[in-house]
Amino acid sequence: MSKVYFTKDVNSASQLFDAAGLDGLIKPGEPVALKIHFGEPGNTAYLKPAVVNPVRDRITTLGGRPFYTDCNTLYRGRRGFSQDHRLVAQEHGFDPVIILEEEEQTAVAVNLKHSKSVWLGDIAVRSQTIIALTHFKGHELIGFGGTLKNLGMGFGSRKGKLKMHQECQGCAQAEACRKNANIEACWVGSPALVSEKIAEYAYGAVKGKACGYLNFITDVSPNCDCYPHNGAPVVPDLGVLAAGDPVALDQASIDLVNQAAGRDVFRELYPKTDWNVQLAYAEAIGLGHRKYELIAL
Repeated sequence: MSKVYFTKDVNSASQLFDAAGLDGLIKPGEPVALKIHFGEPGNTAYLKPAVVNPVRDRITTLGGRPFYTDCNTLYRGRRGFSQDHRLVAQEHGFDPVIILEEEEQTAVAVNLKHSKSVWLGDIAVRSQTIIALTHFKGHELIGFGGTLKNLGMGFGSRKGKLKMHQECQGCAQAEACRKNANIEACWVGSPALVSEKIAEYAYGAVKGKACGYLNFITDVSPNCDCYPHNGAPVVPDLGVLAAGDPVALDQASIDLVNQAAGRDVFRELYPKTDWNVQLAYAEAIGLGHRKYELIAL
């Protein structure tokens, strides 16, 4: 059973960081990748610098060299290209930021059910210490977007994101398909398949790394921050959670949202999607445990 630390005070994220023992991951002089979604222009629900900068500053105080980072999107938009992606991060107030060029990607061996290897941006491969800062929300394809999605889909290169969305087995056109060459997605992956592939990519992203995770349950929008807009929050702001186990963290976040709403919010939003699939599979491949102890500060 993993420990998940919780505070209702969003402004206490840096104290929560220490309480969860994540301060022990920081080595003086070593870079620390802060994996975050910079928010699509027009969206207002994404995590703001004022909320996450205290964690960045705490890492700096501990001697680490933190930087915000993400990988480019598969869909066409300003965050789909490195130069524009950097500008979006700058416009939204994040500093310092590192976004590598798209061709800087590496296949990392995982040898799992759907993926022998996963295509990750080199920023994930090079970073030995990763702190995921995640805006917890709904997601129309996999039910919810938490730490696992932030790591898996987020750290996938554009080629990797394509692989996660594709469901080529059984497709009559698969043998002659040339879409992979141009990074053009067939958006045909079933929710269960995409959920499991995201878990496999998260597995590859954190493999052999020192990692810590924070979920911010604020502005819990129905959809992903990749949209240039966002719906009204499905529950009031609940606070921040931190853990060294991404599976326990996402499970605890779902439980808190559903308890606050008095119903299964994510199943109600997306009745054709079972959000349990991602967590069950992530646990099965060794990413963490769904059982947890919630420790409130």
